[in-house]
Amino acid sequence: MYYQPPPQAYPPQYYGPRYSGCLKIFLYLASFSVPIVGIVIGLIFISRGDPESRSLGRTCLILGIISIVIACCVGVGFSLFPFLLALIEGGAY
Repeated sequence: MYYQPPPQAYPPQYYGPRYSGCLKIFLYLASFSVPIVGIVIGLIFISRGDPESRSLGRTCLILGIISIVIACCVGVGFSLFPFLLALIEGGAY
């Protein structure tokens, strides 16, 4: 008997899209609607090895962060609106 080294592990082959278009759209909408979901989904999919999952995760993460930034801007806008309106009208708030 002689020693046979184990076969080399080849990277997995991916044929065609792994996720359907409907699933991607659903995940994008969920990421934008609920930012924490987008961040969690993004981190989960980024940790997977294939390029399609990494791309999907990166997009969901970006959408979640953009949604947080937009929510903060809208919140600041609504909180400053009464003060700006009072300044324009010349009255005291």
